[in-house]
Amino acid sequence: MERPFIPRRREPAGRYDAVIIGSGVGGLTCANLLARDGLRVLLIEQHYRLGGYCSTFKRAGYVFDAATHFYPLLGNPETITGRLLVGLGVPTRWVKMDPVDTFHLPDGTSFVVPADLDAYLVRLKERFPHQVAAIDAFFELVEMVYLYGLLHFFRDHHAERLRPYLDLTVRQALDRHFDDERIKLVLTADCPHWGSPPERTSFVFDSMLRLAYFQGNYYPAGGSQAFADGLARRFEELGGHILMSTRVDEILVRDGAAAPASTSMRTASRRSSRSRTSDRRPRFAPSSSTTSTPSASRPSRPPGTAGWCVSSPTRWAAR
Repeated sequence: MERPFIPRRREPAGRYDAVIIGSGVGGLTCANLLARDGLRVLLIEQHYRLGGYCSTFKRAGYVFDAATHFYPLLGNPETITGRLLVGLGVPTRWVKMDPVDTFHLPDGTSFVVPADLDAYLVRLKERFPHQVAAIDAFFELVEMVYLYGLLHFFRDHHAERLRPYLDLTVRQALDRHFDDERIKLVLTADCPHWGSPPERTSFVFDSMLRLAYFQGNYYPAGGSQAFADGLARRFEELGGHILMSTRVDEILVRDGAAAPASTSMRTASRRSSRSRTSDRRPRFAPSSSTTSTPSASRPSRPPGTAGWCVSSPTRWAAR
């Protein structure tokens, strides 16, 4: 694993067009898009390492991903997300995963998941020949739920055909189709990735992820940290500013929204034991209702403003 990317150390500027809290892949991508379009952007991260869930750590000489297992579609420039990364000039090299997974089962056997859906279905039928009809029926339903789920959740199109399955769990769907507990075990081996057992996992959610599994899974050469670092490096090349080891305690707001043009943020850095307070306080437009709000409940940007701007953090403290 290469040494993690270390942003250039410099004091915050007097003003930014946008401030992004958190350097996960979402924050890093958003920061790059804004910086590419010419905005002055500050990205603030409370950890000493970039990437959030897409970072890595070492234990006993081994490198572990903090959370990510694979990255669907990102290595394919024909997809929306793949094109986005290419357009930003992010240098990550992607390795296509095939097989995607190998499940080691309690009876000592294993099941290898190929990257191609048809090959996967053939392998399932070879392993469970007495369940062929049930496999066909189940995956026909999975495909239908996948397509209508995309329309429902991403296009706000509420199809009646999806309604009977919205409250269905993975366990309930499998029990309706299969009478062999072994194939149910293979088909629920992904549930730890989703973070819930089959009896608590949405069948619609599982179906959408299950088929996305076969649309191209990739892993960044060098590990997840290399992907996050590539986004951060590109952000700095575009003129962005990254502030590490700095927690945002609150955002000062006015009339229930971030104050236009000069929002102030109170931050605390863990980099030093010394404290200091900036005299360069941002000035707000006259208002008797300027208050503060925790960063976890960020207000929406006021209409007509360029973004959240910071005129040097209020009480800029390093402690």
